[in-house]
Amino acid sequence: MTFDIVVAADLDWGIGKTAGLPWPRLKADLAHFRRITSEAPEGQRNAIVMGRKTWQSTEVNSKPLPRRWNLVVSRGGIAGEAPAGAAYETSLEAALVACDAAPDLATVFVVGGAEIFRLALADARLRWVYLTRVEGRFACDTHLPDLDAAGFRAEPTWPVVAHEDNGVRYRIERLALATRA
Repeated sequence: MTFDIVVAADLDWGIGKTAGLPWPRLKADLAHFRRITSEAPEGQRNAIVMGRKTWQSTEVNSKPLPRRWNLVVSRGGIAGEAPAGAAYETSLEAALVACDAAPDLATVFVVGGAEIFRLALADARLRWVYLTRVEGRFACDTHLPDLDAAGFRAEPTWPVVAHEDNGVRYRIERLALATRA
């Protein structure tokens, strides 16, 4: 089983600030995220794997994102029962094992946060990184490792399109690790 990552990062590889996204609403990026993580063949669904802090972030607010199986990873566990459409796991590996056992899953997407991304980026099952490169610096308090320095390269068959929303320029790329491509 393989999985993909979906992430947006600024020029300093910042991905978050004060439990949320540091830039204003990026409509095309949100539409891309929704489309890429929701679209699945008839009779199947996708899974999104996220850490507890992402689950509790302003954007997710501890509510399952619709039309996707939401797996929330927390080493210490999360009190209470997971809401419909979600499950709690204690590690990225446990979440991936649960996904592998689900017969109706099409694609698994890791969607944050920083620690989950670090683990996922080192995993040989990683297929693609869908990266929104936000052109700006936003004084983030949460960062992704430098994917360029780590050897990730833009997939040449992926159509890169530039966007601008709320005065912020960005482009969405699909990356693969050069040694795995």
